[in-house]
Amino acid sequence: MLETWNPRLEVVWTADDKVVLDTAVLLSQNVNQASYVSDVLLFLYQHSAADVIMICQKSSPTREMKILRMLYQGQVLPMKASYPIDGTPCANVNRHGVLYFASGVRDRFPLDNYLRNYGIESYFGAPLMNSADELTGVVALLHKKSLPNPYLLELLLTILSPSLESLLERLAPQATA
Repeated sequence: MLETWNPRLEVVWTADDKVVLDTAVLLSQNVNQASYVSDVLLFLYQHSAADVIMICQKSSPTREMKILRMLYQGQVLPMKASYPIDGTPCANVNRHGVLYFASGVRDRFPLDNYLRNYGIESYFGAPLMNSADELTGVVALLHKKSLPNPYLLELLLTILSPSLESLLERLAPQATA
């Protein structure tokens, strides 16, 4: 079942959570550093322990996502790959915004090779939009079991997304060249 987010739900953050949130704000201000994408992936890994974390950019005009950077079990992989959006959770991020499948994502998307190859059961994805409010990419956290504290992850991605979106917008002319 698709989990929905209640924006009126009040969450009480621990002191540790507040430090993590403050660190995310500081990190988002480093978007011009060459290591920024890797730094974001490592930060998200430290605070989610997700098995796979990807930042992807939508390829135009095709319905594909280009993996800009991928972290697998805490290690940055030198991956230059693309995958079709159709039949993947990313297609739903495109339609529904932030998306969390706590379990069973591999069964819901049987054509998604990444889910099958990595044994993924849980998926958390957030859209990255351009200035025209069009989907330009996705940040995805994939795990072999339910991700802890999805509310904190949602807020972390809310904090980090604007800087990632501006980065993707700067990269967009290069992607079409």
